[in-house]
Parts: sequence; structure tokens; C-alpha cells
Amino acid sequence: MQSTSKVLIIDDEQELLSMYQQAFSGAGFEPIIAENGEIGIKMAKAHMPNVILLDIIMPKMNGLDVLEALKKDPELKEIPVILLTNLPEECSGEKAKELGGAGYLVKAENEPAEVVEEVKKIVQK
Repeated sequence: MQSTSKVLIIDDEQELLSMYQQAFSGAGFEPIIAENGEIGIKMAKAHMPNVILLDIIMPKMNGLDVLEALKKDPELKEIPVILLTNLPEECSGEKAKELGGAGYLVKAENEPAEVVEEVKKIVQK
């Protein structure tokens, strides 16, 4: 891993943002948080993270719309995006892959430490 890998976490649940922020800080990442998709896209442009964790169900702009916007942006399209959501994969996993998502994790099935490990695998590629 380079000096400090940046992970952008886009989720509308404050408790989850805080939990993942702590998990990634503890693992040596620089976490950047955004409370909704619109802010997330702005933060991605401002910070150019190594990877983005993206919730699907959010107000204003859902995660699949955010993913589509990120992949259409020439500056941001190469950033791996992992969808981290409570929707079962059969609901949105196929759509996420079509739009260029790098992975799909169900929040209820993964502890924060497991999510950190998945992100490490993608950052090290």
C-alpha cells in the first residue's frame, strides 16, 4: 500500500459512517466520509480516493445513480467502487456489476473488519 490509502465512505447512516471511519483509521487508511451521494461525488473529486464504499439506499441520489455518475466522469471512473448495502445481492448485484462496481458487500453479513480486509485486497491490486 502506498503511504496512506484513502477510502471514501458514502452512507446516510451516521452510526455506520462513524463505525467504518474508526475501522479504517485503525487499519491505517485515511477515511473520508460523505452523508449522501451528491456530497460523495464532490468528495471523490476533491480527494481522489483509492477506493469508494457506497451505500445504495440513500435520500437525494441512490447509490446506483452515484455509481453511474462516478463511472461517467473521466477523472473518477478508474476508482474502484464497492457497494456496501443491506440489499441482498440478488436485488442489485447484477446492476452494480453492469455499472462498473468492483464489489458488493451486504452490511448485515460483514463485520467492519471484514469490509476493511476486502478493501485492502482491492487497494493492493
